[in-house]
Amino acid sequence: MKKLSVFLAVLLLCMTAFVVSSCQKLRNNTTRARVHTLLITGNYLKPRLLCELAQYRSRQPIFLVQNDPDNAEGIPRIFYLPGSGSTECEEFSATEFIDFLTYLSPKVVVFVGNEEECYPLDLVYQAREKNYRVLSVTGNDWDKNAQLLGEVMRLPRLARDYRAQLDRFEAAKGIPAAK
Repeated sequence: MKKLSVFLAVLLLCMTAFVVSSCQKLRNNTTRARVHTLLITGNYLKPRLLCELAQYRSRQPIFLVQNDPDNAEGIPRIFYLPGSGSTECEEFSATEFIDFLTYLSPKVVVFVGNEEECYPLDLVYQAREKNYRVLSVTGNDWDKNAQLLGEVMRLPRLARDYRAQLDRFEAAKGIPAAK
């Protein structure tokens, strides 16, 4: 009788350990990383470089907006660049913007770059309508923009890294650096 109770206790312990470990594996595969800050910018050198440096440091995603000259309706294409180290990007239309935003459910949405040049103003209105916390980092002084984005995202070296990358681009390709 004693052997049977020990056997049942060991069996129960093994089954419990199996169930707990199996559930943990399933949970890790099905949950996605929490998005705290979503960066939205245009496909231009300075704003994109700034956002990609911030993404590299923070692992937060980017929506990259590109105006499509071939599109007669003038609807921009948006590329989702995940921040989890994945090199895969996903393309969607601006008409699907709010659905994708709802799916990610970020705490803060940061628009980087000048309105209408980098992204349509309609995207800002849509994000505000859904009661997301919306911040804008705009201006022509990209060093100040980098400093501000670094403060917002708690990345103290972002401005310095951004300046160094712009200087490298200027030296290598003759691209004018920000003033």
